[in-house]
Amino acid sequence: MTLLLILIAATVVLAPLAERITVPYPVMLLAFGLVLAFIPGLEIPNVDPGWILPVVLPPLLFAAARRTSWRQFLDNRRAIGLLAVALVAVTAFVVGAVVSAVVPGLPLAAGVALGAAVAPPDPVAATSVARKLKLPRRLRTVLEGEGLSNDATSLVLYEVAVAATLTGAFSPWKATGTLAVAVTIGIAVGLALALATRRLLDVLPAHPSGSALVLVVPFVAYGAADLLHGSGVLAVVTVALALSRSGDVESAQTRLVSGTTWDVVELLLTGAAFAFVGVELRNVAANVPGSLDVAIGQALIVTAVVIAVRFLWIFPVAAADEKLRRRQGASGEPTGWREMTIASWAGMRGVVTLACVLALPVGTPGFPERDRLIFIAFVVIMVTMLVQGLTLPFLVRRLNVSVSNDARDGATQDLIRRARAAGQRRLDELRSGGDVDTDVLEHAGENADRMWHAIGFAPVEHDAEESARHTDHAMSSNAVKDQILEAARNEIVTARAESGTDPTIVDVVLRRLDARGAQPE
Repeated sequence: MTLLLILIAATVVLAPLAERITVPYPVMLLAFGLVLAFIPGLEIPNVDPGWILPVVLPPLLFAAARRTSWRQFLDNRRAIGLLAVALVAVTAFVVGAVVSAVVPGLPLAAGVALGAAVAPPDPVAATSVARKLKLPRRLRTVLEGEGLSNDATSLVLYEVAVAATLTGAFSPWKATGTLAVAVTIGIAVGLALALATRRLLDVLPAHPSGSALVLVVPFVAYGAADLLHGSGVLAVVTVALALSRSGDVESAQTRLVSGTTWDVVELLLTGAAFAFVGVELRNVAANVPGSLDVAIGQALIVTAVVIAVRFLWIFPVAAADEKLRRRQGASGEPTGWREMTIASWAGMRGVVTLACVLALPVGTPGFPERDRLIFIAFVVIMVTMLVQGLTLPFLVRRLNVSVSNDARDGATQDLIRRARAAGQRRLDELRSGGDVDTDVLEHAGENADRMWHAIGFAPVEHDAEESARHTDHAMSSNAVKDQILEAARNEIVTARAESGTDPTIVDVVLRRLDARGAQPE
């Protein structure tokens, strides 16, 4: 318990520091854990690996998935699939072949189990990097989509490879069938749970019941899918994407509370998990049989293979995908060698790799070279997080692969203007309906102008002239304001589902609208 409190406190302190120096905060916490590992006498508790995935992964996946949208996934489904499914499978088998060659006597199936564990980049690290470094929208979407989807492929391959190691029988067809069933069940569970959750949110009070429900849903989705032998990862991602934002007042209140809560949960869980990886390395290294130098050499070879396979896959596949997109006339930013380099280097491993290798079977007859494989996986996590994570910001700046503040500000203004126009249309509808007092509508219009400026609206010339004609009156009723805000929110929610719209910018505008709606007039 003392160690956990130390890790949580370190997360609170070090995360803002990491943001200031543009380093992904999981990298900073991992380095902190490594420092703690060398403190003499520090007691490091044993963690049941069976709890890591169902307790840590659902909230982290849900928090990351809620920042994207179905439209982003659909628009980039081919690129995401080539990374989340094909690259994971290729990496698993290549690493399996290499590790079975460098570790004498290790069965190929055992090597593939390790390969499946180290194949998927960490979803939290991917989203952290994408947001902090202001990567282009399409590149960010592909990296986030890969991080949210690849765990399903990895976990199925891992389970099949572990079973094959223990039984001596491996069937590619069985692995393919198992993956297809897991994906289907996971998505179905996520959609069903999203429908039920949406209906419950319509009848429950926004706070605290609605907010509490949103916090519980990821764990229910993961557990239900896992119980049905489906992909708990895809169930969580699906339910997060399917719980589309709504523009009504109750949804706004739930979103304000749960959004802030999820930010806190994600920060503390991610920081503690990556710091624990660093701390645990001491125990892992102590259990490695034979020479530690040999194990380090084997681990570095596997790490180099993991990194190289990603480069060798992304460059030709991304180039072919880009040519196909151009032939099809698809919209979106083009993908060149700079973007491919960033995507190739942004392959940090994390929580899923940790959970998989710690869950390798123990006992009789036991998993062959279990302690050595765990050590190799830990080294892969360390090198990819520290080396790639620390150098990625420099590489992004060097290659100039980022979106300028002016471009983001322009996109934000476009959405605010769109929301303002929707609110004005609703005000005109109320005025033409004749059901609301004229003075109330006049005051509402004047107050709305001040509200839009507070949200960040920068008027063009004719907007400024129109605003100058109003006088400063207090609004006498919140009802009209709620109508205006609801129309504005619905317009922004609609924009979120459109191709070419950046969901992170949509969420910024939506958060501002929600905050104004929570303030009484």
